[in-house]
Amino acid sequence: MRIISGIKKGKKIILPDPSITRPLKDNVKENIFNILLHSRKFQINFENTKIIDFFSGSGSFGLECISRGSKKVQFIEKNHKIQNTLYRNLSNNFDKNKFDINKNDFFNIDKISLIENFKPNLIFLDPPYEIEKFDKILDFIKILSKYKNLIIILHVKKTKNFFIENFKYSLEKIYGSSKVIFLKTNS
Repeated sequence: MRIISGIKKGKKIILPDPSITRPLKDNVKENIFNILLHSRKFQINFENTKIIDFFSGSGSFGLECISRGSKKVQFIEKNHKIQNTLYRNLSNNFDKNKFDINKNDFFNIDKISLIENFKPNLIFLDPPYEIEKFDKILDFIKILSKYKNLIIILHVKKTKNFFIENFKYSLEKIYGSSKVIFLKTNS
């Protein structure tokens, strides 16, 4: 795995033990960023954006955002072994004022306070495929409809299709066993 573009283009990403996490594949990541940059619906300019990367793992998505000029990325990762890998990837590549690592469980942190205080432009959720609490993640996403930001969910291809009120369903793409869902507010 590597950083695809930006100031750290080509830099290798250290991966945690594959039995603990499922890394974001380069081709899926590249397709996500192509959509973000070139779709008429999104056209994200990463300079000065703020990103929250839930279930960060190795940090591949957030690392890519920082490399492309994001102002700051909040990484949320609960596993201590993975946190060490994440920190190594970040500290080997980027200034410490470009990132924060929140070492708490997604299901136990005050996500709304985090969003209200941090004011992200983009929220990325890449929960483990076998997660049993996906409905709780969907409940959280419903709350996000009152904020002006883009949400990207990466999950297993067989994830049921869903519609969340107050969001304009923007795009759904399948890459191998992964489904990527892009949501944005109606406003």
